[in-house]
Amino acid sequence: MGYRTHFSRCSELWRGWVLSVALATVMPISSVAGVLPDSLYRVILSSPTVNLEEANHLMLLLDTEGITDSLIHFDRRSSQQTMRKAMNLYMASHYLEKEANMTATLQAARRAETDARAECDTPYIEEALALQSVACMRMGQTDMALKSAQEELRLDSLRGDSANLSRAYNILAGLSLQSGRLDDAKHYIVKATEIERSLEDSSLLSVRYGMAAEIYTKAGEYDRALEFVRRAYELDREAGNNLKVARRLAQMADIYSAQHRDSEAETFYLRAIEQLRQENEQTSLVITLKQLGQLYARQGQKSKAIRVLKECETICRSTDNRYILQKACRLLADLTSDRSPREAMAYMREAMELNDTLHSERAERLANEIRQSQAAELQDPTPAPDSEGSTLRQYALLAVAALAGVLFGLWYGRRKKQRAQAALIQAIDNSEAANDNEGTTLDTPMLFRDKELEFLAKVSELYEHNLERRRLSIDELAAEMCMSRSQFSRHISAATGESPSTYFNRLRLEKAARLLKDTDRSVSNIAYDCGFDDAAYFSNMFKKFYRVTPMQYRVIPRKKKD
Repeated sequence: MGYRTHFSRCSELWRGWVLSVALATVMPISSVAGVLPDSLYRVILSSPTVNLEEANHLMLLLDTEGITDSLIHFDRRSSQQTMRKAMNLYMASHYLEKEANMTATLQAARRAETDARAECDTPYIEEALALQSVACMRMGQTDMALKSAQEELRLDSLRGDSANLSRAYNILAGLSLQSGRLDDAKHYIVKATEIERSLEDSSLLSVRYGMAAEIYTKAGEYDRALEFVRRAYELDREAGNNLKVARRLAQMADIYSAQHRDSEAETFYLRAIEQLRQENEQTSLVITLKQLGQLYARQGQKSKAIRVLKECETICRSTDNRYILQKACRLLADLTSDRSPREAMAYMREAMELNDTLHSERAERLANEIRQSQAAELQDPTPAPDSEGSTLRQYALLAVAALAGVLFGLWYGRRKKQRAQAALIQAIDNSEAANDNEGTTLDTPMLFRDKELEFLAKVSELYEHNLERRRLSIDELAAEMCMSRSQFSRHISAATGESPSTYFNRLRLEKAARLLKDTDRSVSNIAYDCGFDDAAYFSNMFKKFYRVTPMQYRVIPRKKKD
């Protein structure tokens, strides 16, 4: 079904938008990546049926963002529910990872769950519930997040999926910690660590230990916390992950500092800082510098505290880390007040301005979420046919709500600024160590053991053998290897340090490079034989990987040979 047919299904309000999307589809994907997915997704939602061409184009756009699997391709055998289910799930990931829009994430994940339940697709239901848990947690809706996570746990238990069970327990532990239910948090994290220990070559065990250390620190059980963080440290050191080793050192220092074991805390902070400098990890570095500066200030070592905090200030300015800069300025204002009142006043003034800016940005983000949430409701697939007047009224209400949110944020920021002039320096929350939570496993370096080499060789052979015939999806490849999708993805990530989508894209592009050098076939034919349906998309991906176009790649080696 083409765009002309699709136009007949859209109301007059949407025609201009759909036309812009249709024109964008003939442009190189790189020129619309990051802008079009949301617009195209909303156009698809506005129609009672999913257009096959639009659905596949949306998957390609999400693939350029690294969200979806480039092997996913719908055909005429794909049901409407199957296409909607996949699009909703991957758009939820897009909103979570690329736009940090929790409202849109929650809405898309709920749509995905509904479609997955209609097809009794338990793995998709679990993924949708996990996304809902994260979105609700970040929105502060702890009860809703707990409900979604507990439902995911129930489904994982029924299926006996150990990897997903561990994830569900870990999410529940984080939610319980956030809501102050420390006994529940300890129960869940112990379950998660037990499951991870039972898995072969678990790459997430150190992450679970890190979460356990944070929970037991919050509970004041410092010896248990140190025991867990030391285990995590040993695992990360064995894996050769120097960045995570540095973060574990900082986490140990935080625990020693909470115990007022200042000498040991200083030693571990200094070790962590040295290694973070070597790894050039600026975000963790400024947090650790700020923590060390606060330790020195507590000990009364003002000169050391000022030196460390000024280094933290310099790095924050160069990396535009305003959140930590605000905290550093407040500490510096207090430390310099007796020796240089003018400098202290300048630091306090900047801290208040940064606070005002951060509150304004939060208000703006809130207004954007309200605006996007209401726009999504206006674009529901089943609107009344004569709703143009109602739609305009809703847009007016939306604009008023957004403006009210911004004005409230500005008023609140100014009030906070006035009260901050008499405020004391607040105690710094140690929760920033949570940066070492889920999501850091992609930084793990390649660890090619014999078993992993054998696994990769078998997967690569299977993939290349089927490439010219048809593209196997991740689910099909996992089934061929007698694994679940999550187990298969974890094995690929552990062996290569890449997601399955990135790894298989690299295989396809490397094969294309060989064909370009060894044959005179056209770029379009090579793209098709390497699993790319769109030559423009292939050229774009090839240039990103090799820094030259396919034609340039074909010519340059010949010039070198001559």
